[in-house]
Amino acid sequence: MATTYGKDYKDFDMDFGKHPAHGDLLTIKKTKAISRSINNIIRTQAGEKLFQPEFDGGLNALLFEPYGSLTSSRIVKAVEYAIGRYEQRADVKTVTVVADEDNNAYLINIIYVPDNDVQETNIEVYLER
Repeated sequence: MATTYGKDYKDFDMDFGKHPAHGDLLTIKKTKAISRSINNIIRTQAGEKLFQPEFDGGLNALLFEPYGSLTSSRIVKAVEYAIGRYEQRADVKTVTVVADEDNNAYLINIIYVPDNDVQETNIEVYLER
């Protein structure tokens, strides 16, 4: 993966708030933009993104599988594949999955290195059925 140290990624804030000084849309920068993108990718189902019906985080069907190490490892592989395919700005180092059977959910912890930085970043995603 090519590195782009110091490159400043900028995305729109999905809350669509306005800047208090000049009234433009708020933006998010650097690793926060990448983390938000990863979160959106993981939560997206096939057919949900307009004009890209094949875009899929790959996790929706796995949420209804029985709890166990096989399902957890399939979730890890699906997360790694989705990030590798749709978010080239992140180099995934570790993905861990913790099943929360009482609440019918999974806690996914992703550690990655943005391509514009050398420091690892952590993102947690809580997926419920």
